[in-house]
Amino acid sequence: MTDDLSTLGLECSEDWVPFPLSGTLDLDYWAKYQAKDLVERYERDGERGNARLLARDLKRTAADCRTRDPLGAFGWYVSGHPSVAAVLELDAVRPDDTHPEVTLSLLIESMSARDFGEPDVREMRLPLGDAVRIRQNMVDDRKRLLGPRPVVRTLFYGIRPETTDAAVTLLVSWTEPVLDEPLEAIVDGIARTLSL
Repeated sequence: MTDDLSTLGLECSEDWVPFPLSGTLDLDYWAKYQAKDLVERYERDGERGNARLLARDLKRTAADCRTRDPLGAFGWYVSGHPSVAAVLELDAVRPDDTHPEVTLSLLIESMSARDFGEPDVREMRLPLGDAVRIRQNMVDDRKRLLGPRPVVRTLFYGIRPETTDAAVTLLVSWTEPVLDEPLEAIVDGIARTLSL
């Protein structure tokens, strides 16, 4: 089987800003112009946006995503808010010497955290293939030496397409509990659009 994921795609609304992950694109330059576009979108939605704060957040979030080197990454920017509400990263888990076959069981085992009890794990079928959906909350690293450890909320999909030995993964993370229900519905919809 092939391991080519170059045609991996998804469909999402314009609220999801794609982050530049590779190449020589200057993040300061990109963030400045992307912030301008966001301010214009916010105005169309009847909200105000601060281009300076948005540019700083866009650059910081894109740089953070680059450290993990995913296949793709997006930030969910809700009109009127100066910072990213959620981050979506697309990636792949490929077979190796330790795990010659990537199974849904392997994904469940490696992606489940039990910081707040058992995660909500569901196996299902998506258009792209057999999948596992894991919804859980985890304790994140402290932002400051003496500060609290924030709770990170995540929704993970691992999909086994029939055309590749790799598993396609989609991970969305956020911190605001008020976003749980609407964001889960949005991400469930995005997961159904994944294609190769």
